Amino acid sequence: MRKLIAACLGIVMGVACAGDVPLISFSQRYALDLNSRGAYFRLTLPHQVYAASKRSDLGDLRVFNGAGELVPFSLEQPKPVPVRQTLLKPAAWFLVPSEGAASDKTRLGVSVGADGTLRAEVAATPGTKRDSDAVLVDLGKGGAAVALWIRLRDERYQGRIHVEAGDDLNEWQAVADATLLKVSAGGKQLTQERVALDGVKQRYLRLSWPDGMPGIAAVEVESSTQESASDAAIKALLWQEAAQVRAGASSGEYLFESDGAYPVESLRISLPQSNTIASVTIQSRGDAKSPWHDVASGTVFRLQGNNGERVSSSLRFDTVSQRYWRMLVDMSNGGIGGGMPQLSLGWRPAVLTFVARGSPPFTLGVGNAALTSTALSKDALLVGEHPEIRDASLGALLSTGADKQTDVPSDATRRTVLWASLIAAVAALGMMAWRLVRSGAPDGKR
Repeated sequence: MRKLIAACLGIVMGVACAGDVPLISFSQRYALDLNSRGAYFRLTLPHQVYAASKRSDLGDLRVFNGAGELVPFSLEQPKPVPVRQTLLKPAAWFLVPSEGAASDKTRLGVSVGADGTLRAEVAATPGTKRDSDAVLVDLGKGGAAVALWIRLRDERYQGRIHVEAGDDLNEWQAVADATLLKVSAGGKQLTQERVALDGVKQRYLRLSWPDGMPGIAAVEVESSTQESASDAAIKALLWQEAAQVRAGASSGEYLFESDGAYPVESLRISLPQSNTIASVTIQSRGDAKSPWHDVASGTVFRLQGNNGERVSSSLRFDTVSQRYWRMLVDMSNGGIGGGMPQLSLGWRPAVLTFVARGSPPFTLGVGNAALTSTALSKDALLVGEHPEIRDASLGALLSTGADKQTDVPSDATRRTVLWASLIAAVAALGMMAWRLVRSGAPDGKR
């Protein structure tokens, strides 16, 4: 009797443990090309892996050797790049004649103090609009200027600004060209007063106005608290266009779906029509039934000017790894007109590091929602002093053998099988016990 019970329990436990057996059952399998011999290899995951993964954390990723055995690996997610923290402070600025200013400091209308500070020699009324004027800006000592803010006094203005930088008021170097904008419509105002300088370190700036100088209320300089390494990381973003774009059920609603749960930290929005300005809110969610969550908001534009078309900068935010995106457009000023916008996702890939245990060929499997992550930390994976890590690359897409293999069951399917097996085992136990009791009973008492 005890042997029978143990056998039945063994059946149930065997079914319960079956889900933990590693099965090579993935929607995608790729060869891993190793160009040299070594113990450790790393692979920067390309977009194909993200597109195939069924989990936002890449938890369904596995690495196998030539014998079909799992090998240890770590998965280093990209470290978030903080959104730039900025500091704005007023800058001293002076209206000066532009003609001859580069070669004759006596005509600048300013004097230079012993500490390099500029002082006005001829008083000028701030905001006076004179097409022949230039503006000198004293940024002060120390630090690098990320941007210059020209606070416009005029109610309406659109024109170009040319910026030069120098340390001695004699030699000037062109550092920026931009378009300034201030328009009002429907009781709302759109301004573009920021001029990116990309870390200018010179003391002085000279501003000129090809389309005529606007009235200026104030000039401010923007400095950054982030190191230059952050800027390099931002420039290293990969860009992936949304795979599907469609209009939503409501006016001003646009729905986007990416082909993978990329770790997105920036969005570019391409508007369908020129001379468009709109306020937008960006939302995301992990699946088609989850609620939407706000990610970012801002003003986007696409404007035609004398010097070509100007478009708004990308929106920045903390990393979001989701497939579904929605853009809500403020329709109070007409929205974005006809046509569909396009969304491009800026992301940085994770790095896979694995141990080349066993014989090649090594393969990468991905795409099974039933699996959870088995990745080790990088510190736990790398042992020994100064381990050498060589580069691997993603090779050819391999056949998954779908005609011969059975997919790893989902959690719900495993639970159903477990309960069915348990009920069957208990029923078998009951039947066997009943037969034993019946066979051992005295005649006449059966």
